[in-house]
Amino acid sequence: MRPVAFALLASAVLAGGFLFLRRHRPVRPVQPPLEAASALAAPKELPDGATPLLEALRSDLQVHRQLIVLFADEAIFSGPALNQALAVGHRLHHERRELVHQLNKALVQLAARSAPQRDPIISSLLDWMEQDGDLLTPDRLAFRDTLRILLKALQTDSTPEGAALKQRLTRDLAEVDRVEAQVESEYQRVFGGSAAAPKGGARDVWNAYVAELQRRLPVQQLLGSEAIPSPAEKLAGSGEITGTELPDKVLILSFDDGPHRVYTEEIRTLLQKEGVPAMFFEVGRNLGTQEAGGSLKLGHLSTITEDLVKGGFLVGNHSYSHAQLSKETGAPLDQEIRETDQLLRAIPGAHSQLFRFPYGARTAVQLRALEAFQLRSVLWNIDSLDWADPVPSSVADRVLKLITHERRGIILFHDIHDRAGKVLPVLIPRLRAEGYRFATLDPTGKLVLPEAG
Repeated sequence: MRPVAFALLASAVLAGGFLFLRRHRPVRPVQPPLEAASALAAPKELPDGATPLLEALRSDLQVHRQLIVLFADEAIFSGPALNQALAVGHRLHHERRELVHQLNKALVQLAARSAPQRDPIISSLLDWMEQDGDLLTPDRLAFRDTLRILLKALQTDSTPEGAALKQRLTRDLAEVDRVEAQVESEYQRVFGGSAAAPKGGARDVWNAYVAELQRRLPVQQLLGSEAIPSPAEKLAGSGEITGTELPDKVLILSFDDGPHRVYTEEIRTLLQKEGVPAMFFEVGRNLGTQEAGGSLKLGHLSTITEDLVKGGFLVGNHSYSHAQLSKETGAPLDQEIRETDQLLRAIPGAHSQLFRFPYGARTAVQLRALEAFQLRSVLWNIDSLDWADPVPSSVADRVLKLITHERRGIILFHDIHDRAGKVLPVLIPRLRAEGYRFATLDPTGKLVLPEAG
């Protein structure tokens, strides 16, 4: 049943639209992301049953859909309209980050259980992904991260039950790959891919998907919802680094929100193979915790940061919980900065004087708070929007077009998704062929240019 259902849901376009399979019942309301995250974070141990995890996955999918609707007309946005879309998108991204943080922890805990406790719950989650009648074919792009987290967590399980689960996860990931290849081929057929000239044709599958999402989620309603202001221009006299001050044809790659259980290591390996430097701005709670007495406890993911440092990459502070720091002052603001600063100091070679405000949201008040820690704000001037755009070719084109316009700068990627790892093998050789150089900053913020030759 599962393979058949999956293939049927991924079937071709009928009369310019999807073959939608819907159950004859109203769609259940979706929990807000922060509510779903709280339900996972509340218990000390993962509760029995799949319901909290399933509700979290449904909520994550809803945000995925909202981001697609929000930026579907990106090409026609400009000025205030674009800024509003970005600001609302940042709020959605913020809520999704909290949800995914709790979801990933819960999935790893679940994978560590015995097969009788684990398998029925995971099977229920996969049943929903494979069979639910409310799902649309390209929705499957939202499931890749969850499937990969589970597959990674089960990597060392050599039991027959573990092997069966891994086989099913691998099969579902292959279907995600197939859907991605379909929407990628449409994009490349229409736009050429990698900023090439359009080749004609249509994006039937993607356009039908967006049209259905727009029917369910009116964009004007989204644009009028709560927002987080987008990065402003460098504040006068702040000493912030934005990327616009770099020499002509010099680029810096930066990655936010990690380290991630899967993607950070993949990106590190790719960059080392290409001989490209980069900066990673990390969220403290991914690295460890500070105990009540003030002692630090590094977590498993801190070893990924150690590997980054050993590989010659620079690591910066991205706050402890990826909070909206523009709303914080006093002790809560200092704590967000201090705890990550201390955790990075506990990892040999990881500490630097560089700080990136989540979403670039800050005022002069927050910038002054950095002074006590001798930290310097680093922004960006080229946003890949990989946090909102699930189509790698579209992400690559956006970055190339912005680079053509800016001719220099700091590029914002995220190492908590797979997009950067897919577009960099295209971007790096292309940009090098066009005469661009990849640089980095030293721990104080001084530009480090690549050696000649």
